[in-house]
Amino acid sequence: MKNELREFLAEGLKHYKKASYVMTEFFTNTQNELQGILKKRKDWGSVFKPKETKVVKSTKYWDKYPLINAQIEGSIEGKSAIIKIAIDWLKPESGYPVYDVWLEKGPDSVYEKIGAYKKRGRFELTKDSIGLVFDPNPENFDLERDFNLLIDEFVRII
Repeated sequence: MKNELREFLAEGLKHYKKASYVMTEFFTNTQNELQGILKKRKDWGSVFKPKETKVVKSTKYWDKYPLINAQIEGSIEGKSAIIKIAIDWLKPESGYPVYDVWLEKGPDSVYEKIGAYKKRGRFELTKDSIGLVFDPNPENFDLERDFNLLIDEFVRII
């Protein structure tokens, strides 16, 4: 076991700088893509009224909790609301990510609507019942297409 660890570390020392750069670039570019999806979106339905898109917020140590997210602030029923979208690699056992959309902050009446949601196609309720999860096709990842489908469904229920 010690020899295997030593070999692993020795190999890592040779490639860490490049691997770190690749991870950072992937994270930054993925954040930008998610924020762009929210910025470009025009149709938020009749309930959610967006304010300006805010700076991307993500978990600080995403290598330990692999999740990248973005948020948009606005209002629902005249009350402050935040909708978040995320790519999450931690939950699925497949190693592929799932896509999430949820209400981070909003009126109780909307949480009740979300909680009453029944699975429809590839969309299902999150475990905490505050949003939806979408299982993308790993043979055809398309962030903009898939997140717009997910947000469409979410807007439909709120």
